[in-house]
Amino acid sequence: MDSLKQQIVQKLERLPEEALQQVLDFVAFLEWRGENHKQLLSVKSEDSRQEDDAQWLETDLSNLDSYDAYDWQPGELNEGLPVKYYPGKGVVIVEE
Repeated sequence: MDSLKQQIVQKLERLPEEALQQVLDFVAFLEWRGENHKQLLSVKSEDSRQEDDAQWLETDLSNLDSYDAYDWQPGELNEGLPVKYYPGKGVVIVEE
């Protein structure tokens, strides 16, 4: 048996029965995750992205004008274009 396995076995031998059950559950989870990881990623990634996009697009932004405007400090914006929020229209790039 290699060194890492020996260390694990030594620690397991000192654990109470209740903790051993938790270890067994965790090992079963690790096995399950290893067997299903790629499948879960491929299924979840496409479905989750579509759900996240839909939720974001349906977000109620009508109360944005109730927040104070953020006071940008020098150096915070190193690049990009200035924008302004117009209620009912959204964020618009400010023409210079």
